[in-house]
Amino acid sequence: MRTARTLAVAAVGLATAAVLGFGTPASVAAPTASGDSNSAVGHVMVDGHRVVTGTTIGEWGKTKDGELYSFTYQAGEAKPAAPAAPAAASCSVYISDVSFHGAGAGAWFQWETSQVCSGSYGSQKLQTQMWRSSWSGPRGYNNWHGTSLTSNGFIDYGWSTDCNDGGGTYTYYPVMQGYASGIGWGPKTRSDNDLRKGCGTRAPNP
Repeated sequence: MRTARTLAVAAVGLATAAVLGFGTPASVAAPTASGDSNSAVGHVMVDGHRVVTGTTIGEWGKTKDGELYSFTYQAGEAKPAAPAAPAAASCSVYISDVSFHGAGAGAWFQWETSQVCSGSYGSQKLQTQMWRSSWSGPRGYNNWHGTSLTSNGFIDYGWSTDCNDGGGTYTYYPVMQGYASGIGWGPKTRSDNDLRKGCGTRAPNP
């Protein structure tokens, strides 16, 4: 039975593929609503790394005056103006579209997260969770999973969580949140897409 899996990707850009623990390559090709990858999708450079055009990018940080700020924009569009005061440290986060693989009891969701930080931030990490719809609002489908603190300026991880096949149909999408020492936690950022699947209220191995 599959469990939640993570694997660091070499920090040479989001287009680099890495093989996850179950042998499926992680790719930044944007999945379609059905979960299939579209290798023809365009890419642009964001903070020195290739990102799928149109992806929501979240940036957050702290100015030298101690002011916290955050904003989002679409990859390929002009970045909003930063605060007037110079940034002491800032981070940008990226979460890929979620894709769906397999069928029945062997099906799973898969996505990628990354974060790049600069300035006086010390160390950074990120965490992610799959959410699903409910009548009262989004709920966690699995537990939060995260990376260890690192002084590297760029981190990129692939994730997956199993489908609890036959447990009911809901809408699913992953979220992520970045952290940098000296700044704190950034805002939660979700994938641009979501998937309607019959995977129940809770992952079999959360």
